[in-house]
Amino acid sequence: MRDVIVGTAGHVDHGKTALIEAMTGYNGDEMVQEKERGITIDLSFSNMRRDGVNVAFIDVPGHERLIKTMASGAFGFDAALLVVAADEGVMPQTREHLAVLDLLGVRRLVVALSKSDRVDAAQIARRQEEIGRLLREAYPAMELQALVPTSIHDPQSIERLRQILFSLPPRPKGDAPFFRYYIDRVFSPRGVGTVVTGTVLAGRVRKGEKLNVAELGKPVTVRNIQVHGEDRQEAYTHQRAALNLDIPHTKLHKGYLLASRGYFRGFERIDVSVRQLGEKELPHGSEVLFISGAKRVEAKILYYADSRFAALHLKQKVYTRFGDPYLLLASGRVAAGGEILVPISEPIRKNRKLPLLEALQRREFETAFSILLANHRRGFGLISSQQRFAMSHDEALAVARRIAGAYVDEEGLVLYPREALQEVESAIRRIYETNPNALLAPASVVLRIKWASEKLAAEVMERLGKSGFLRQAEGLWLRADRDPAELIDALPEQLYGILEEEGLTPEAPYDLYDRLDLDRKRGDEALKILTRAKKVVRLAHNLFVTEANLRRALALMRELMVKHGYLDIRLFKAETGMSRKYCIAYLEYLDKQGDVGREGERRIPKYPG
Repeated sequence: MRDVIVGTAGHVDHGKTALIEAMTGYNGDEMVQEKERGITIDLSFSNMRRDGVNVAFIDVPGHERLIKTMASGAFGFDAALLVVAADEGVMPQTREHLAVLDLLGVRRLVVALSKSDRVDAAQIARRQEEIGRLLREAYPAMELQALVPTSIHDPQSIERLRQILFSLPPRPKGDAPFFRYYIDRVFSPRGVGTVVTGTVLAGRVRKGEKLNVAELGKPVTVRNIQVHGEDRQEAYTHQRAALNLDIPHTKLHKGYLLASRGYFRGFERIDVSVRQLGEKELPHGSEVLFISGAKRVEAKILYYADSRFAALHLKQKVYTRFGDPYLLLASGRVAAGGEILVPISEPIRKNRKLPLLEALQRREFETAFSILLANHRRGFGLISSQQRFAMSHDEALAVARRIAGAYVDEEGLVLYPREALQEVESAIRRIYETNPNALLAPASVVLRIKWASEKLAAEVMERLGKSGFLRQAEGLWLRADRDPAELIDALPEQLYGILEEEGLTPEAPYDLYDRLDLDRKRGDEALKILTRAKKVVRLAHNLFVTEANLRRALALMRELMVKHGYLDIRLFKAETGMSRKYCIAYLEYLDKQGDVGREGERRIPKYPG
């Protein structure tokens, strides 16, 4: 089944709802309030099918005070059906709806010249010329698919319109690895639970899958799926779908985003391109209503060097994606719109921000990456490329590889500037110059340089190896002027000497390795050699003492028990000054020796005297 979503637009009373009813047999004005007022007050949904094609209609309001709802509906359109009454022609809301469709990137347009039975052929011709001229002059990017005279009293004209809509070419679906869906209605039918409706903007969802409610940061399970009243196992891109979710309906609201987990983060500041709709542009600092998809949030607009680009400061987080269309409403009317260029808040100097936005608007991603790289001295992450650039990881990596002088960690999805490699190289050189016996692996280096990835550290160590400063042996890097066998073979005795010297309170192994500039894995191997040889005893997870020091500790504890008649943690700590961690470990070891009894927390000698 090929799905096409068509939004109807046009001036109030030009017959949009009646036209849909004539084509589908469905009247979208079902709500009591709609019936009473005689206008569509919320998005209505219906569809028609023929020969494997499903055309889903979103009938949007024509009343000027309800432009907010119209803006929400247009986000998911594949094409628009603009209804213009032949007896009245183009009216103010006709122009406003065309402007909104243009701002939201709806490019395919079918014009239905309704109520054609009320005028003669000459009038129809004049209306066709009038509408054609308006589109050519004001909206050259729109593709006029057809301009059809229609009347709900002329079945042949309705059938012609149906044929045109069924023959609309499908919009490329793409192969998004994530699901994305804005909630435009929330219901709670008796005996069913929570049901939401919306348009699948990307990906697909299957019955039983979990989705993330972005605004709540909470997973929900899809219990059931319906597409135009039919139960389905899945819903996919460009379909209108109702989802039954395992969450109270009171927790969900119009505009909430359902998406695959991990793809979208929310921000209260985004950067956008701006197209002004009216003759007067919105003043800098204006309070506006931001609309993208079904999301509506109060915001403030702050222009950059000129009014082509702006930062939007929002009163709630929004979960948007690069290239998303948006609208700004002021005093209930559409004042401006454009596309989202930076959906992830990006602290960047103002002199770099405008070139970045210009590059993003032109889709010059190599330039954009270079600008961002200059702003991220210690690496620029590509993990969020789907949200940030509407790119897959492979596409983002392909751009990153073209940045001269940079290093791409393809596994970690991080792009590093030349300065980052130089900084890591300087840090590694300092380690080996300060301690000529250092034995490190890349994994050890990143424990010290937190922002660097293991791949980056490995790359720098390889370069230092080629330069003759380092050499590699058994997976470790050491100074080129050091003998690897001598350093590695000496490790167990070196560790033993330090542990013996530190007495009853040795430092934790990882702290010891860091002090010695020793790779943790190799240090653990050396400790295992010592414990197997029974030269060192492991008292706790991170406490190793030499066998000689342990014997001294046991002798001291027995001496204190004889002296005081018992020994507990408080007394042991007071007598030795050791921390509670060490006292507990030694006392628990003493418990295993067989010559000590216990009375609560007290240790009592079994054989006094």
